[in-house]
Amino acid sequence: MLAASGGGTPLVALFLPRVLDRIAERIVMMTGALVLLAGVLAAVAMTATQVASWMVTAPIWVIIGGGMAMIVTPTGRVIRGSVAKQDLPAGFAAQFSLSHLAWLVTYPIAGWIGTASGFTLAWSVLAALAIAGAIAAHLLWPREQKDSEAAPTGVAAAEPVISDRAVREETEAAEGTLAACQCACVRTV
Repeated sequence: MLAASGGGTPLVALFLPRVLDRIAERIVMMTGALVLLAGVLAAVAMTATQVASWMVTAPIWVIIGGGMAMIVTPTGRVIRGSVAKQDLPAGFAAQFSLSHLAWLVTYPIAGWIGTASGFTLAWSVLAALAIAGAIAAHLLWPREQKDSEAAPTGVAAAEPVISDRAVREETEAAEGTLAACQCACVRTV
């Protein structure tokens, strides 16, 4: 099932750079949260009804992987648009730390609750966390920023927009930093 999730992730991630050229990161990421939540709720239903065959489970995991890709892939763009250039390593380090903190919480929940009380309860707890995360993201990430919030702190308003190629070259030049380890969502040439 990890292969199914891993298959859904690149299928979606391959198309996202072109989608992100036309649709804002927030919309893509919030849609990804809904897709991921749909997959998790399908897993709850699957385990509750005990129809856990590979033909049912695999598509659910593909959906989960696709939702995760929609959430994670634009992250590099969001960080780059939210922090000043000199703060990029700190921004990427914070994202890396927070994502791994979430795994530190959810992996034991899945394992311990799944082992002790069954997969239906484990998936239900994970679904509750996914719902809470989606609601928090919606509330904490405003749809529109005020003019004073539009540019990252320390970035001049007249700073030119960086092209995809420039972002890719800058990312490649940052090898050895966490910025090089994160997806910057630039289209390949």
